[in-house]
Amino acid sequence: MVLTKQTKFGLTFGQIMSLLIFFGGLITAYTDLNVKIASVQAKTDAKIEHLELGRQTNAANIEIMRQENRQDHNKLNDKIDILLINIKKP
Repeated sequence: MVLTKQTKFGLTFGQIMSLLIFFGGLITAYTDLNVKIASVQAKTDAKIEHLELGRQTNAANIEIMRQENRQDHNKLNDKIDILLINIKKP
């Protein structure tokens, strides 16, 4: 049988075929892992971009609320000052 006869490389034809299939499998597995890693990396990058956009939006909303709260507090302080002035008048 051809698979058991030795070739000039010192291996049988079956062993040479087995090595080729083994290395082909390694290359296929390596390529598949790289594709999966690239896919996960792309998804992660998209999520990071989305989160960063949300963070910037939240920061802008917080700044607007801070300014509105400061204005409200100033108005309340002014009203309290007016009340205190009116109370202290003889």
